Amino acid sequence: MKRKAAGMTLVEALMVVALVSIGSAIALIQMRTSMAILDADKASNLVMGQLRYAREIAVDQRRNVLIEFVGLTEIKVTRSDPGGGTTVMSDVYLPSGFTFSLPSGPGDTPEGYGNAAPVYFGAGDTSGTFLGDGTFVNAAGSLINGTVFTKGGTNGSARAVALSAAAGRLKQYYLQGNTWVIRG
Repeated sequence: MKRKAAGMTLVEALMVVALVSIGSAIALIQMRTSMAILDADKASNLVMGQLRYAREIAVDQRRNVLIEFVGLTEIKVTRSDPGGGTTVMSDVYLPSGFTFSLPSGPGDTPEGYGNAAPVYFGAGDTSGTFLGDGTFVNAAGSLINGTVFTKGGTNGSARAVALSAAAGRLKQYYLQGNTWVIRG
């Protein structure tokens, strides 16, 4: 009676290595896709957070708070102080690889506040002021709605934040194909 040797043959070992390699490659691809989505959400969440922060300061402290979208990546929040002075409350930049940018192809978000520019408030302003009652106005004191678009390298990384002036309400969107989908 012959006894079978315990262990694996070279062919069996190579098959196991090949299967593990294929599984690892698939996991790596999935991880890269997930990381790109998380980075896109991070940029959009930064815009949402700064808008909320500016409104919160305005309402809590009953002061005017200017929010400016400067250049391609900077968000600056400045509070008006008694006596005419100002205090910069926050000065942040979008994550590396992301800018205020319009995706190619899709139209505006469902609110239709404007997509003539990546940052668009009212008649094309790139800044506005939250008043102590939480409303959002331009330099002339008129209520202005607006949208801020962020994007990385591809349309798949495009996000939008829409601001309703009267209520200071924010809605966040991501791009699915050529359609803006509200992020719930």
